[in-house]
Amino acid sequence: MNNDETGQSRIEELESRLITLALTGALAVSIADNIFHFVTNKDWTIPLIFLTMLVFLRWLDITRRRVLTIATGAPLRTYDSSSAFYGEALHAISRSSKSVYAVFSHDTAPGQQTEESRRYYTGTIRWARKTPGKRSLHRVIRLPHSSPDIQQWVDEQVDLASKIENYHVKILRYPPGMELEGENFAVIDSVVVFLGFAVDDRGELRGFSIRDAGVAAAFEHHFRELWRLASANPQPS
Repeated sequence: MNNDETGQSRIEELESRLITLALTGALAVSIADNIFHFVTNKDWTIPLIFLTMLVFLRWLDITRRRVLTIATGAPLRTYDSSSAFYGEALHAISRSSKSVYAVFSHDTAPGQQTEESRRYYTGTIRWARKTPGKRSLHRVIRLPHSSPDIQQWVDEQVDLASKIENYHVKILRYPPGMELEGENFAVIDSVVVFLGFAVDDRGELRGFSIRDAGVAAAFEHHFRELWRLASANPQPS
């Protein structure tokens, strides 16, 4: 979620709370007056009723839009930091039940990048361990021709894939002299795509997510081609 969407969400949440307090207060005053009859001038009651109705309709509108956002998700969201990108991606994966097709394109391991990156990759492994045989995490790790700084992490992923039924890994090494373009993506349950681009040496990402079955199908096709070209052998040639 970008900064504008986050700010709007916070404003609506605050507005919803204030409206709820106002309606609760109006209800409490109405009940108390019916019991104790402490209000002698009733001229203000009709405007108050209409004001209460307007406030209630606004509360219903805010609630409806928040429920729709939670239920369907926004079609397109942009992320201007690794924290936002990895946080939303891991949240989406944790709610998925079928498949994740992911591509890793870095020359350093997640633990050498950001805390968000490390948490994301640990979380995806945790997801893959659940319900053996009923979900799958396929990951293509794209590497430069020589990548000693990341080789230990790659070996760990290959070892995990040999032990976890739901986890599958292949390695795609680039030819000598060809640099990684930093494109990382994940296709979740054939519906949602997260696409991020590394913007510095630490693996800081910018990117977006899109909820569209047609777009997801295109990225799955791209992933399957990368999977075909990749190798199960993690060692450099």
